[in-house]
Amino acid sequence: MTQDRPAAATAAPALTLPRDLWRQIAGGAPDTGTLRLLRTARAGRNLLLLRAAHHASRTTPDEGGRDSGTATALLAAVRHRAPAVFDTLVTDPAAGVLLAEAVRSGRRDPVAVLAAVAAHRAGIPFRLELPVRHGVVDLPGLGRATLDPAAGTARVERDPQGTTTVTAPGTPAAVRIPDLPDPRDPPHRAESAAEPAPGWEPVPQVLLPARRPGPAPVIRLDAHGPLEADAPRPLGARELARWRDRLGAAWELLADRHPGRADAVRGTVRAVVPLDPRPPGPPGGTRGAWLSASFSDAFGLVALAPVDDPAELAAALVHETQHSLLYALQDLTRLLDARPGARGHAPWSDRPRPPSALLQGAAAFLVTAGFWRREAALGRPDARAPYERWRRTARLACDELERGGWLTDNGHRLLDALRDVLADWDNGLEPGA
Repeated sequence: MTQDRPAAATAAPALTLPRDLWRQIAGGAPDTGTLRLLRTARAGRNLLLLRAAHHASRTTPDEGGRDSGTATALLAAVRHRAPAVFDTLVTDPAAGVLLAEAVRSGRRDPVAVLAAVAAHRAGIPFRLELPVRHGVVDLPGLGRATLDPAAGTARVERDPQGTTTVTAPGTPAAVRIPDLPDPRDPPHRAESAAEPAPGWEPVPQVLLPARRPGPAPVIRLDAHGPLEADAPRPLGARELARWRDRLGAAWELLADRHPGRADAVRGTVRAVVPLDPRPPGPPGGTRGAWLSASFSDAFGLVALAPVDDPAELAAALVHETQHSLLYALQDLTRLLDARPGARGHAPWSDRPRPPSALLQGAAAFLVTAGFWRREAALGRPDARAPYERWRRTARLACDELERGGWLTDNGHRLLDALRDVLADWDNGLEPGA
């Protein structure tokens, strides 16, 4: 399931892309070069949003009258002194959400929040004033500091000795922000670095099993998330352990049985936001509430329900990864040229959906079908039904896109690639794993 927000920046004009890119994306297993291209596209979008926010900050003071260009100047320092930290930041899902929010709302504090996170990670001394909401200061990807609920602002500061603290009126002691441990460190080092600090709740990180060549994937399990719709709900130790087990089992299945799709997940997903448990579905296996969701601003973020079947959770990861890849692809080129208010029939919904949702659904349900097709070929007895269901869903969405006349030339190239995958299946071929 995708959640689209109004566009914050005009998409780039159409351009010539590698010919096999369309087939790679349609099959849900893009190679490392294509994944790099798409991450670069999203980084470029977020840099444009940062530039727009910086331009606004030069002409509009923030609510407290302070120099609201301080945050962007700090980000520039991080980019100069710790480019790897900056490069990681600009493709982070939290950066996409907060920068889009800054441009849409005209508020400066989302950029200051990102600057504080980046400078802390880079080890650069800084001092910034951040808003306190409901008694907390959220630093996406790091954690949250609990403060006096009556406080309106807090000072986040890193001193030259390397200690980062949060202070606020009415809060008797400064909250110390520890440096984030690397889950790949030996256990004794990681546990030492992860010792809790009073008033600070860190974002847990999940080190997935090293089942594929290259470094083992690390995904943060962000119970708060950068999304306004998410109600903060800390994960207890038992629930956190269950999520580690679920994600580890899903990743092992992907890496062992779907290597191409596993590489796409590893190259894309940075954060998982846990959803509340879904209610039981009606008889016959139809899903109840959301199983998963993604968001157009948050490239690399996946919201997941706590599903204990590794294959079902792996299928959700594959599905939502495909949404992120299409969001980034549309940072590079327009795929649609539809009139405002255009709608079409969506086979997965009881109400008409915009062309963007139809295109997203066609591509994401196709790779979901491909996942279950592979599972059926490997002997899973209950995989045939979801394969047939999602294959039919993808085909109907492709038909609706063709009838609608909403596609650009590159949109037609993607649609042709989706239809090619369906044709290969009809002929008994396996176009991707």
